[in-house]
Amino acid sequence: MSSSNDNPPSMLHGHAAYVAGAAKEAIGTHISSDPSWKTSGTETKDAAVAEMRAAKAQSEGEPGKNETVGKMEEKLGGAVGCEGMVGEGKERQ
Repeated sequence: MSSSNDNPPSMLHGHAAYVAGAAKEAIGTHISSDPSWKTSGTETKDAAVAEMRAAKAQSEGEPGKNETVGKMEEKLGGAVGCEGMVGEGKERQ
């Protein structure tokens, strides 16, 4: 997430960005000899975590939205095998 991005924080975008960052980090750690891959991946993951925290804080107090987002997050987390997403989704419901 760049500082010029005017879109509101999104839990779904944050998770997608985290996966992309983890992939870059893995390439930098295990495949490429270029350290910028790992650095870029770590930065992307950190920004993604910040976006997910902001999205969670923004959605607190919105019961209907939380329930819907929670169901989607739980199902998506189960589909991609992310226990954290499943747990967060259940917690929102």
